[in-house]
Amino acid sequence: MTDPTTRETLVNRLFRIPTKVTTAAFVVAILVGLVVGGPVGWVLLGASVIVFAAMLALMWPDLSTVERMLRLAVLVFLVAVSVVRLVPAT
Repeated sequence: MTDPTTRETLVNRLFRIPTKVTTAAFVVAILVGLVVGGPVGWVLLGASVIVFAAMLALMWPDLSTVERMLRLAVLVFLVAVSVVRLVPAT
């Protein structure tokens, strides 16, 4: 029997967390980041983007093409919202 790789261990731990919990945590962090604004809001949005990107990188080999594109679209949207919130309107 072989030892599981680090990626497999992380993916197994990630799958143990209920989907509703991770989704709710992301939605709350993003909404609070949008409502609060300023540096605190940007940090929450940035942290959400970083965590989402890390989860996407871990799960990439196991996802179908449609799932990859959908999650990549969400990531691009989150990055765009973060940049718009960071750069003040002139």
